[in-house]
Amino acid sequence: MSGARRVDQRMAAVAAELLDGQDVNSELRTRYRQLSAMFHGAGLAATYAFIAAKAGEKNDLALAYRRAGEAIGKRLAELGLLPASAAQLDVRAVMPALGDLDAVQYARASAEATALAGWLSRLADALHKEQSE
Repeated sequence: MSGARRVDQRMAAVAAELLDGQDVNSELRTRYRQLSAMFHGAGLAATYAFIAAKAGEKNDLALAYRRAGEAIGKRLAELGLLPASAAQLDVRAVMPALGDLDAVQYARASAEATALAGWLSRLADALHKEQSE
């Protein structure tokens, strides 16, 4: 099993790719921290809808939300849990697909999304500290 990769390894790599080249300011770091809490409290569907809504706003954080939402959708599509259109933050396709998942699939999708949000939060915190020095 030396070739096997853990879920958190994959999510750490995805989070690093998302944050590559981004200016991680205090507001972005705080928003990524909130995503982890939202996945735990509100759940996957509600948090995904929130991310999609924020990605459509006209502010500095919209791109960060879009990239996070697309990464979540892409990962869940790779796992066969969501349609390929999820990688484009297509909320009209994703929400019904989330509703069609059985309990085990939904739990797996939630775990994947929560893992990514956790890594985004950790790496944003580290990058913010590094950029502040």
